[in-house]
Amino acid sequence: MERSAYLATAWRLGRYYRTYPAYVEDEVRAALADPARFERGPRVLAARGTATDDTAAFVVQDGRYLSARWPGDAYLFGRRFLALLEGTAH
Repeated sequence: MERSAYLATAWRLGRYYRTYPAYVEDEVRAALADPARFERGPRVLAARGTATDDTAAFVVQDGRYLSARWPGDAYLFGRRFLALLEGTAH
C-alpha cells in the first residue's frame, strides 16, 4: 500500500510521502528470521472492514504483537486486541 500510494502521487507531490529511505515491507522482510513468512494483505483500498464484515480487513498477530495496515482494518484490529486483553486470542 505504501509503495502504491507513493507511485500514484509522486508525479504531483514528489517525495512527500517517502518519509523513510526504505519501504516498511522491505524493512519487515529484512527483520524476519525467515523472509518467506512475510504475509501480504489484500490490496484493496476502496473496501474497508466493518463492524460485521472482516472480508476486506487484514491484521497480523505474532504472539502478543498485533498490527494492522490502515484505518480500514480498525474493526478487526479492535476485536483481536480485545481478545488479547481478555486472554482468548488464538
